[in-house]
Amino acid sequence: MHRGSGDAMRENRGFSLVEFAIVIAVMSLMAALAVPMVASSMRSLQLNADARNIASALTVARMKATSQMTRYQLVFDVDANQWRMQKFNKTSGNYEDDGAVTTLSSGVAHSGIAFQAQSDSAPTGFVEQSSSFIRFNSRGLPVDGDGGSSAIYLSNGETNYAVTVSLAGKVQLWKNEDGQWMSH
Repeated sequence: MHRGSGDAMRENRGFSLVEFAIVIAVMSLMAALAVPMVASSMRSLQLNADARNIASALTVARMKATSQMTRYQLVFDVDANQWRMQKFNKTSGNYEDDGAVTTLSSGVAHSGIAFQAQSDSAPTGFVEQSSSFIRFNSRGLPVDGDGGSSAIYLSNGETNYAVTVSLAGKVQLWKNEDGQWMSH
């Protein structure tokens, strides 16, 4: 069977400008809807990472205090969204930085992640106000806190986390889900 030249032309003609414009419009709409969801997910992941980093640093400070038989503390600058670990210098009687100052979300611009000076609620047994520091003695027990139930609160405006240290020195991570603090 022999095809006419008109049939061959229809098979090879490609996309029309209208079809191409529709595909571009659909892709643009999908991208416009996906970007805010991805950005929100990234902020949630960053907040979770910040809370976990603080919990890990508190655990390290506690272990260093016991292994080096001296006091360690994490100091929180709530206004600047920064924290640092410090070691007690027995000779000078002062605390000295042990490592670099850490900024929440490693300084990612517009993350919205910040320390909260106070929370609307607190995990059971803990204070609603963020501690300016959490200190461990040479036995790894928290001292100089609010009765030993120290906490630091973080938020990205949508989700709230708390990192707490119990009287026994247990470091715990909490997330506020539907108004309830759940241990993570």
